[in-house]
Amino acid sequence: MRYLDEVTCLVHSGSGHMLQIEQGFHVTIYPQTFAVIGASEGALGLAVELRLAGRRVIVSHGSLDDQTSEELSVIQDINVDCQVESFVGGRQQVSVQGIETTNSLAVAAREADVIVLMTPQTTYENITRELLRSLRDDHLVLLCPGGLGGPLLISRLAAEAGIQNLLVAQTASMPIGARRTGKDKLTVVSKKNVLPVGVFPARRTRELLDRLKIDFPQLKPTMNVLECGLASAAPGLHPIPMIMNAAKIEADGPYVYDAYDITPTIANVIEALDEERQQILRAIGAEVMTISQLLEESYGTQGDNFYDIVHGVQAYRQVKSPPHLDYRYLTEDVPTQIVPAVLLATKLGVETPLLAATVAFANAMHRRDYWKTGWNLEKLGLSDHSPDSILTFLLKGQD
Repeated sequence: MRYLDEVTCLVHSGSGHMLQIEQGFHVTIYPQTFAVIGASEGALGLAVELRLAGRRVIVSHGSLDDQTSEELSVIQDINVDCQVESFVGGRQQVSVQGIETTNSLAVAAREADVIVLMTPQTTYENITRELLRSLRDDHLVLLCPGGLGGPLLISRLAAEAGIQNLLVAQTASMPIGARRTGKDKLTVVSKKNVLPVGVFPARRTRELLDRLKIDFPQLKPTMNVLECGLASAAPGLHPIPMIMNAAKIEADGPYVYDAYDITPTIANVIEALDEERQQILRAIGAEVMTISQLLEESYGTQGDNFYDIVHGVQAYRQVKSPPHLDYRYLTEDVPTQIVPAVLLATKLGVETPLLAATVAFANAMHRRDYWKTGWNLEKLGLSDHSPDSILTFLLKGQD
């Protein structure tokens, strides 16, 4: 594995070179270079798949502390147990080598054609500010996932720095589910069959699909980034079960559970909250899918109702619960998904009492004000737009 720093520049041949992996065969490396920003299990899973596909991959986490440096060091020779047929190479056990790491976001960006942000969504603003000196108009920035309006935030910051033509997109959710099963071991447990993608500006959607169609064939284009952000099941699956299971998590977390510990009653609340999400989609003229339909599309799971469907998702079985209540299902999803959803709904004249109540509960539980710290319409560049002009802005982009 090569470690990059501020004074090191790797020369990469456009003609490609060869990657040796455990089974003894070779994969040609093509010139497309991906910078994966993040060290989560999902980020490592994507980095591994891109490397198996023959891409040059650089993983960075920005400022690396000792713990994160150690986590990334195992990428030098990471043993992967892939249990997913649709993953590159199919079901396999393989040792993957050649993924590069750097503690410099600037170096990762300069070397890359595509920058994939996979850190917590609450860090996107600060990471983008660090990246600004290295971003180029020919970069493609992909947020996996992008919350509600993440590409609008990134594009606004880039435009203010003079980068006017940056192509920014987001997926509705993480492409790959993976688990660390040892210091140098990663198990890939799921891959989305269909992955909604939204592009800003939306008029460049075809360009985005053409650039990523080989490495992300599962991408499903949406009308715009707001439709994509609202095509996520996370606002239902994450905060509500945490809030309603707060006593158990606080007393026993982490414990092993299935399907976020969703009971029939919790499922009823999630479906009621999901109806508010659907109403926002209708207000912007977007495709409407229920949370059950989203899970069916992503995982191929079927059932008579939402409770049965969510409990049928293999990737949700026998996983660890949140260890405590100050966890990303609230600290990340509330400020970057639910807060902007409520504020957007208010502008559109849609009532969202359950979504607003979710923010209120999180505020009280954490003694914070997510209305102030979350993604408001000003941060997303939507505050000065009327409901009618929002769609034009999403299509055409910055003035």
